Amino acid sequence: MAHLITNLENIYTTYFQPPYKVNDNRKALILPEYERLTPKDRANITIKGIPLIEYYKGREVFLPVHLWMSNQDYLAIYCCTIRVTSKKTIIRTAVSERVGTIKEQFSVGDYIFTIKGVLIGEDGTFPDDKILKLKELYEATVAVELHNAYTELFMTASRRIAIESIEFPEVQGGSKHHKPFVLTCESDFVDSLIVPA
Repeated sequence: MAHLITNLENIYTTYFQPPYKVNDNRKALILPEYERLTPKDRANITIKGIPLIEYYKGREVFLPVHLWMSNQDYLAIYCCTIRVTSKKTIIRTAVSERVGTIKEQFSVGDYIFTIKGVLIGEDGTFPDDKILKLKELYEATVAVELHNAYTELFMTASRRIAIESIEFPEVQGGSKHHKPFVLTCESDFVDSLIVPA
C-alpha cells in the first residue's frame, strides 16, 4: 500500500482562492496576564471542550469536518475551509420629518455554512466513493449533522443542518485523486411546536 505525502494547503489553493491567512505567532498574541489564567492545552480545544485538531494519516489537521447521517460518522473531510454568515430580519419604520428610519430587530436568521473543500482519493485513486457519499448526504431525507469545532460555536443544542446546494466545479488538468466541491448548508434549529386543540 502506497502512502502519499500531501500538503493540504497546496491542494486547497490549487482549486480555490487562498483563504484568509493569520500568522501563527502565538507568543505575540497571548498577553502575560491572560497566560496564567489559561491552561496550557487551551490552544487545542474550544470553549465547549471540542478538539480543534485531528490527525489524518499521521498529519495534523486543523478544524476537520465530519458529516453524520443516521447517527453515524458518514463522511470525514480533512481538506476544507468554512465560511459562516447570517442575516437578521430588521423592521424599518419611516417617521415623518426625520432623517432615516427606526429599526426594530425582529429575528436572527439561520447560520449559513459554506464549506469549500477537496475530496482526496485513497492511495492515488479517484475519490468516487466520497463523491457518492456527499451526493447521498445532499439527497438525504433524514437528518444530517455537521460536527466541527468552529461551527459548534454557532449552533445551540442541535448539530442538524439543511444542505441547500452542492457544487463540483470544473477542473482542467490537475490530479485525478483530488476533487474540489462547495457545499452550502444552514443551521436547522429543532423546536417543539404546540398546536392548540
